Amino acid sequence: MNPVLEEGASWGLLFLRLGVGMVFLMHGYPKMTGRSNDPKVNREGLTNSMRRLGLPFPSHLALGVGTIEFAGGLMLIVGLWTRWAALALAAIMAVASVRNFVEKGFLGSADFPLSLLATLLGLIFLGGGLLSLDRLLFG
Repeated sequence: MNPVLEEGASWGLLFLRLGVGMVFLMHGYPKMTGRSNDPKVNREGLTNSMRRLGLPFPSHLALGVGTIEFAGGLMLIVGLWTRWAALALAAIMAVASVRNFVEKGFLGSADFPLSLLATLLGLIFLGGGLLSLDRLLFG
């Protein structure tokens, strides 16, 4: 591959990782810590959503999802174990996309988690790029 194109692709992957990682960091923190009054992003709202889905141990699952979102977002930002972090986050976004689509439709509900899912799938296949800790630590 042309070195200029490879460098451009690495910068593109960096911007994807930073943007998506920041979204997950900011959405995961209130779920992980329980610090937010907004039911759309706090642990209580996620717990209620999981309860409606009939999932077992909804409060524990909500804490787990928040922790995965926060830690996964941080890992994407620095580019550490990018593919694994993206895979874990993609599983969460797949469930969120389907749930939102079934409950509320596509526009204004399922479109956001689906766009995150598509980006995460790209990161699973492409990895963190040259500008990542993956590259620095693992070659």
